[in-house]
Amino acid sequence: MFLRSAHIHVIESGGIRPVILRLETDAGIVGLGEAAVAYGVGARAAAAMLQELAECFLKGEVDPFRTEAITTAIRDFSFWAKGGGAILNAALSAIEQALFDIKARSLNVPVYELLGGRLRDDLRTYANGWYFGCASDLELRTAAEKTVADGYDSLKFYPFATILPDGRLRHPAHRGAGDRDLVGRGIARVAAVREVVGAAVELMLDLSAGLNPADTIRFCHAIERYDVAFIEEPTEPDDLGALTLISNRISQSIAVGERLYGRQGFRDLLESRSVAIIQPDLGNTGGIWEGRKIAAMAETYGVKVQPHICASSLSTAIGAHFSAAIPNFYVQEHFPYWDRTPGHVEVLKNPLEPRVTKGRLPIDDAPGYGVELHQDRLAPFLYAAVDLS
Repeated sequence: MFLRSAHIHVIESGGIRPVILRLETDAGIVGLGEAAVAYGVGARAAAAMLQELAECFLKGEVDPFRTEAITTAIRDFSFWAKGGGAILNAALSAIEQALFDIKARSLNVPVYELLGGRLRDDLRTYANGWYFGCASDLELRTAAEKTVADGYDSLKFYPFATILPDGRLRHPAHRGAGDRDLVGRGIARVAAVREVVGAAVELMLDLSAGLNPADTIRFCHAIERYDVAFIEEPTEPDDLGALTLISNRISQSIAVGERLYGRQGFRDLLESRSVAIIQPDLGNTGGIWEGRKIAAMAETYGVKVQPHICASSLSTAIGAHFSAAIPNFYVQEHFPYWDRTPGHVEVLKNPLEPRVTKGRLPIDDAPGYGVELHQDRLAPFLYAAVDLS
C-alpha cells in the first residue's frame, strides 16, 4: 500500500481558519490531519508548507505505515525543521496525524490503540471561549454563570484581554513598568467570575504572555484568595529564565506549551522544574506520536499534560485519542459554544462536540480517529491537490 494523493484545505469562512489535510492511499484508505494554526496569522503559510512537504517527502511509492521513517526524514532533510517554528511543525504535525489515521483504519482499530490503549472511557473538559461576545464585565459574569449551568465545572479565560465587537480577543502587549489599570482590571475580573460561579468551580487563567514578570508576580499574589488552578503562559514562551523567576515567586501552578515544538522544545522546560502542567498542541508540536513522547517525558518529572486544542473539531477528535492513552492526563480543552463559529464544527460529519454531556467528552472507538470530513462543505476551500503516485 502506498500514498496516492494529498488534498489540503484552508477553511476561510470566518471565525477561525483551519488547515485540513486529507491523505489517501492506493487502497482507498483515507487519513486526516490538521495543521493547528487556525487562530492568529499563518494558515496559508502552513498550507503552502504542507504542499511542499508532501511534494518532497510523500511522493513515489511511500509506505504510510513507516510513520517514523517519514517524519524523521522531514526533520533531518527539510533543514528548517531543526529548531523550526510554528509553520513547519504544524505542517509536519498534519502529515504525522494523517499517517496514524491511515494505519489505524487499515488495522481496523482506534488510534488510541496505537498509543498503548485507552486508560479512560471519557474525558473531563474545561470550557474555553465561553466569554466570546461579552462586551462588558457584567456580561462576562452572566456568561460564566450560564456555562456552569450548562454542566461545566472548569472554566478558563483571559483576564487582561479586550473582546472586540466581532468576538475576537486582543491581548495586551505590555512590556513597560507597572500598568496598574491593566493589572487592576484583571484582578477585578477574576474576583467577579469567582463570585458568580462559586468555590467548587475550577478557574484557569491564560495570561498569553501579556505582562512583564514583575507585574505577573504582583497579579498572581493579588488573586491568591480566588483559588486559581493554573496560570497559563505567564511569560514569553522561550524565556525560561523569566518563567523560573515567576515560578519561584507565586503559589499557583504554571501551564505552558502551545508555542513549543517537538521533544526538544520541552526538554529544558521540564528540567527547569518550573511548570506543573504542559500543553503540547498535537497540531503544531510534531503530531500525536510526538505528543505521546512528550507526555512520557513529562511523566518522568511528575508533570501533568493538558493538550492545547484551538482549531477545528478534527483537532478535538485527535486530542481525545491522545488524552485517552496517557497516564498523566489532566483535562481536555473544549470550546462548548464554537458550534456558532464558522470553521470549527462543520468540517466533520460527526464531530464529538455535540456529544459532550455534563462537561465530559466521549472517546470514539471507531477505526482511526473515528470521524469523517464533510467533503461538500470543504470543497470550496481546496488549497492544493497533490498527486503522490
